[in-house]
Amino acid sequence: MLFGQTAPMIQAILEMRDNEHETKGVLMFGKVIYLYLMSLIFIGCACCTPSLSESTDTHDNSEYSFATWETCSQNIGDHPCNFTLKDQNDNDVSLYDFYGDTIVLDFSAMWCGPCRAAASEVQEVKDSYESEGLTYLTALIENSSGKDPSVGDCKDWADTYGISEPVLAGDRSLLDSTAVNGWPLESWPTFYFITNEMIINTKLKGYSSSYIDMLIQDTMGS
Repeated sequence: MLFGQTAPMIQAILEMRDNEHETKGVLMFGKVIYLYLMSLIFIGCACCTPSLSESTDTHDNSEYSFATWETCSQNIGDHPCNFTLKDQNDNDVSLYDFYGDTIVLDFSAMWCGPCRAAASEVQEVKDSYESEGLTYLTALIENSSGKDPSVGDCKDWADTYGISEPVLAGDRSLLDSTAVNGWPLESWPTFYFITNEMIINTKLKGYSSSYIDMLIQDTMGS
């Protein structure tokens, strides 16, 4: 009699265990699918922010007598590493050429709406601080097709927005998330503000006319 009552209970327990294993299997399969889908989302969003690559800058500053520092990086408070790019007139332009000036360094992409808004005010900003020694450098990282900009692209950008300041043909080799071999960018545009002693004072992610003006004044006072 006892066995007759126990057998159905044992059978029920076994069925419960089987169901539990099946449920765990389903949950595990669902988790795998979820992680896979999330990985696709993150890969897809990688194009929303600048992708970064290693710079080839060798930090050779021998022609600049003022550059007595032994190390450089693109971190706030450090001396930035020098770079040389072609401008809209096909001339070689180096960052260190502007030692002694306060520098606004604008990293932009030609397809970027806020970058175009910033470009429309470059010359006005430059003219406002002309007597105070301001240089405004625009480094284009991508053209309208997402490719490396050419000198012609830089000329079109300068002509479109009436910019007499250097517009430079950059590429993704200028970018580096570690700030050791290049410039960290998390949004378009990104602005770096550099003192007249070639020290990175601060940066601005995204475009704001009022903040640019405020940060120029802060950098000039540093």
